[in-house]
Parts: sequence; C-alpha cells; structure tokens
Amino acid sequence: MLKLIFRILLLGLGLFTIYSFGFPGAKTLWYRTSGKVVEGRVSGFLAGRNSPSVQQEPTGVRKGKRRARRPVFRYYAGGTTADSLTGRSNISTLFTFSQFEINEPVTIVFDPNNPQDSYLYNWQLLLMDLLLVLFGLYMVAIGIGAKVG
Repeated sequence: MLKLIFRILLLGLGLFTIYSFGFPGAKTLWYRTSGKVVEGRVSGFLAGRNSPSVQQEPTGVRKGKRRARRPVFRYYAGGTTADSLTGRSNISTLFTFSQFEINEPVTIVFDPNNPQDSYLYNWQLLLMDLLLVLFGLYMVAIGIGAKVG
C-alpha cells in the first residue's frame, strides 16, 4: 500500500514539474519561431521566490548560501517608447557566476496579440527548463512502475 501511495505521489509530482517548467519553455520556443522577437534590457532582479520586490543585485543570500535571482526585464512591444512593458523571468540561471547584469541587453519573445505574455530567450534558462522537464519525466517513469536504471 505504501509503495502505491509513493508511486502516485511521484507520478503527480512529475506531471506537475513537467507542466510547470515544460509549458513556459515550450511557449518560449514557440514564440521564438512564430511570435515577435525584440531586444530588452534587464532592469532588476526579484528578491525572492514569491516576492514582488525588485532588487539591483543579481545574487542574494538564502540560508547562508549565495543564490541567483530571477531577472526582471523591460522591453518595447510597439514602435513607440510609450509601449514599454516589464516582464519577469519564471526561472533563474544555473549558476550565480553566469547571472545577468543590470542593463544587459537580452532577447525577449512574445505573442504579437498578447505582448504581456513575454519570455526571456536565453540558452541557460532553456537548459534549466529542459533539465527540470527531464527530471519530471524520470519521476513519472518511476511513478508508473517502469524499471529505471
């Protein structure tokens, strides 16, 4: 019985991980091919996981360890400067030494019909999304009872 509960929990957690990280990664790649691509600038970094506060430092200390912060970026959706929008990355980079800098130019992708739904197009962020989706697939495989390894 405990084994069944463990497998169901792993299956659910794996599906949640795939949805949470795979969907934004897939939308980023989709918008890169069929949406609008513009250049933006990093305007700050989110203070915490759920904090709306924007900081100027790319790294922060959590539980005594340095952690990379998620970037906040500013971009122009239209032809005039009045169309400036702000977006927030859904995931941070892999390492603190490869973090973004303030005012660094970045590539932003979005749907022309919905410019508020924007994503930062960067190989580090896409790699992190891919690794988390693969981990979610591994949990799903364990959850359905496949022999892994």
